[in-house]
Amino acid sequence: MSPTSLSAPGPAAAPSAELALRRKLGVPDDAAHVLAFSESSHWDTNWLETSEEYFDRRLRPIFLAIMAALDHDHERIYCVESVFFLKLYWERHPEHRVVLRRLVDRGQLRVLTSSLTTPDTLLPHPEAILRDFHLGQCWLRDSGLNVFPRTAYFPDNFGHSPHLPSLMRAVGVDSVAVTRVDGMYFIAADLRRKSAFPIKGSTADVLQKDLKTLDFVWRDDDGAEVLCHWNAFTYFQGDMLAHAGVVRWNGLVAAIPWRTGRHIASRIDTFVRDLRPLARTPYMLCPIGMDFNDPIAHIRELLDRYNRQRYPTTGTWSVLAGMDDYFELVGHHRHKLPVLSVDPNPYWMGFYASRPELKQRSTRIARSLLLAEALSSLEKPLQELESSLHAGWQHLVLMNHHDAITGTSPDRVCHAEQRDWLDTAASSAERALTLAARGLAVPPDAAPHAPTQVRWQGPKLHVRTAHHRLTLSRERGGCLTSLVIDGREQLLGLGLDLVAHADDGGLWRLGHEFLGGRFEVVDRASQHHAKVDVVDTPDALVIVIVSVLGGRTFTRTVTLRREDPLVEVQVSGAAARRQTVTCRLELLASPATLEMDTIGGSIARPRERGFAPTFWPVPSRVTLQGAAQALHVGFEAPSAVSFSPDHALEWIVARNPVKERAFGLLPVLAHPIGGTTDDLQIHRAALFATEGRGVEPSLLRHVAFAWLPSSARRLERIVGDLVRCDDPQVTFSAMKRAETGAGVILRLVRPSTSDRLVRVWLPSKEIWGAFRCNAREESLEPLAIEDGRVVVPLAARLTSVRLVVR
Repeated sequence: MSPTSLSAPGPAAAPSAELALRRKLGVPDDAAHVLAFSESSHWDTNWLETSEEYFDRRLRPIFLAIMAALDHDHERIYCVESVFFLKLYWERHPEHRVVLRRLVDRGQLRVLTSSLTTPDTLLPHPEAILRDFHLGQCWLRDSGLNVFPRTAYFPDNFGHSPHLPSLMRAVGVDSVAVTRVDGMYFIAADLRRKSAFPIKGSTADVLQKDLKTLDFVWRDDDGAEVLCHWNAFTYFQGDMLAHAGVVRWNGLVAAIPWRTGRHIASRIDTFVRDLRPLARTPYMLCPIGMDFNDPIAHIRELLDRYNRQRYPTTGTWSVLAGMDDYFELVGHHRHKLPVLSVDPNPYWMGFYASRPELKQRSTRIARSLLLAEALSSLEKPLQELESSLHAGWQHLVLMNHHDAITGTSPDRVCHAEQRDWLDTAASSAERALTLAARGLAVPPDAAPHAPTQVRWQGPKLHVRTAHHRLTLSRERGGCLTSLVIDGREQLLGLGLDLVAHADDGGLWRLGHEFLGGRFEVVDRASQHHAKVDVVDTPDALVIVIVSVLGGRTFTRTVTLRREDPLVEVQVSGAAARRQTVTCRLELLASPATLEMDTIGGSIARPRERGFAPTFWPVPSRVTLQGAAQALHVGFEAPSAVSFSPDHALEWIVARNPVKERAFGLLPVLAHPIGGTTDDLQIHRAALFATEGRGVEPSLLRHVAFAWLPSSARRLERIVGDLVRCDDPQVTFSAMKRAETGAGVILRLVRPSTSDRLVRVWLPSKEIWGAFRCNAREESLEPLAIEDGRVVVPLAARLTSVRLVVR
């Protein structure tokens, strides 16, 4: 979905509220232009260092400096972008809780986002993102910090879900700020000149060149809206306000303090020169917030001096404010802003497939926790079970961080702290599921039938099932030479070929994303003979293909489960360093629309955007929608998928990046570290086809269950009997005991963007109260109950309701 201007929203709010806020901030009534500095510091949960190392080395002194600065100047404001390190400091320094609570109550210390992390929104399980906001809000409430942020700050994410507005609506957020969008210039990230950016046709190009705005209303295809600000000049644009030199970063200062009136005026005038042409309202935002930086000493005194000396001639007033203040001020001019539907991707593509273990384990753990919650939601609370669920989610949501699940931390941090978090989350989820399933009558698996037909013809293997006809060739590396699904041939060339690419990229990017990088084919499985074996099991036919790629052994396992419509494909192998391996299908050259799910919705995307090939982040399913039939590929966990103009569908199955290099030797300064993934990597996918458009929810549920062990699949069938809806197209993504208030929380998912009215009930329980709420479990409005069924208006893809039962 390319950025498109839509109709303008409603009229502006009353000016009296705007004037009151301006006066509260000390802005003159007649100031035609206001430059708002919002000071924070970007605190990665763990990136170059573990969270413990960051906390001991940087967070302790930063918190002391913040508290001293805010106590010295009661008008000063400092913003905390997320909850994790605030929570850690609160727990480990109880002697400072009174001061911190006072600063929060006075509005000096602002929490911008209630989430524990600054979560990536392209790769985590959707429910893990919602829980991130919920758990952070629970901690704020339990600690007596009476704030409920309606903003969210994503300063360093490497792209964003095109359905971010829907996600934010689900957690009660109406304003967001972002930095990294596709096509923008970012310092030291590329050897191309700054003048080469923004890239033509990108989101950055539309905002910066066409619309000339950094503020806009972001509306997705579900009608959800957020007021959005883009930090086009980085999230640390103002960090060198009072210094002369190169940079302040992570406690290192390659500069000297420089606080003269002339220097400060020069800095501010430069900020205004850059920001003013891109401001459609009287307000400009200059963020201060480089990684782990100390607060700027006496910053308000510097701004006051500038205002005294320069405001009479410039007409621009400089003020220190919260980012939430900025959104409130701009919101009074919302009618002046364009309304856009944007897909700010791909920003970078390599991280979609870096360290796949982190993405796979995170997804599996989320599924296990959701299953345990649903099974236990209507039962009497069991302390050990509830503790296990809490520990599981607490550790899992930390992996949402944009340098965790993305796989962009160095080996030391990934292999130590991040894997430890996953180990704890996994063991907690396993314990919770065991307790939740105790005493349940688990239905048996359905008996298999409809035998398959297997025939060898020289080097070719022919297989027939109720839904498929497959032909594989040992001489062509064990690849498919024919794939017929429900009577239709899908292939023009080879299928399930493995392709090795020489890749100069690193953890963040593929080699062809920057000047001087390389991403090119160096070997294919189809160029070598393969060993093909067939194993006939009681419930499936399993084809095992062992082949050599780049001197390394890779195994493809194709599983056909009798009458099951899925062709399950597992690829396992260890990629050589500086190589990326894809699985490739050469499809018939028939017209097809590239569609896929996203975190929060679904979208149609172009085959290429900015890069050739373009890989897209696909959470669980990609569809090639033709006129009469659709070919789908489902994935166990988030995957990187491309569909080239010559009709080749590829997804990355293994990747072993090292460190980005240009022209074979030059380092890329913005990406100072690399990583290795020498371990065996396992990727699981499933192919299936449908007639017409769309996929029935029952089939999607079947595909989702395919990744679960057989015991978990049987438990999932029990969950289906716990809650009912009169619309079979509506599904439930979560069912859990409420943590805030009473009752059971249900998360309903509607299949399309059209509003509908449904009725929900619990066959085993009487419902005596029902409320619409958000994912932070904030009750919004009561819902009607008719004949024991709750009437739920679905005006969004994600709708949360609270059911209070007897």
